[in-house]
Parts: sequence; structure tokens; C-alpha cells
Amino acid sequence: MCSYQTLFHNDETGYVIHCRGCNSVQVAYGNMLLTWHREDYSGFCRYVQQMKDELPADYRPEHKSVVIPFPCDGIRILLSSRELHELYQMLDAAETELQSLELMQLFEQA
Repeated sequence: MCSYQTLFHNDETGYVIHCRGCNSVQVAYGNMLLTWHREDYSGFCRYVQQMKDELPADYRPEHKSVVIPFPCDGIRILLSSRELHELYQMLDAAETELQSLELMQLFEQA
């Protein structure tokens, strides 16, 4: 049975929640809703960070031209560089919170 923890929430941006039961992470951003297994979520975070880091400094912030591919054929996320930065900040905050919670669980088990 799912038992959700909120890792990040912003009324304007979206949210990231973690299910302790099935160890999945759900990301809501804009009009998309993504659900990842825990390990895949970390990989997605790293990929978004890499894309953000590789954007040229003079990239037009509102021009929707950043494409994030998915393993499923025909599915891509299209974002502006501003949205990519916003998504990254949201994912990074949630990943930090999740790592902290996992560390605390290790101490509780000891």
C-alpha cells in the first residue's frame, strides 16, 4: 500500500513525492506527471543536471527548445531553459530531502 512523503511542493512549480511502500518517486511539473523507481529517479536527476550544465550561457530563457528524451518511443519533454533550471532546482531539492530521509532511516535501524 502506498504511503507518500512530500519531498518538494510549490503551488506554482509542482511537487515531488516518495512512496515508502513501493519506493517510487512521483514528479509533477507543469502539465506532466512522471513516476520513477527510486534508482531511475536519481538517474533522471543527474541527466537533467547534465543538460542544464551543458546549456550555453546565452541560451534564450523562454525559447522552448530543450528536449529531454525518454526510453519510450515517441515521448519527449520539451522545455525552455528557464523551465529546465526550474525543474532541476525542484528535483535537486527533492533528491537532497530523500537522501536525508534515507540516512535517518539507516540510523533508526541501527
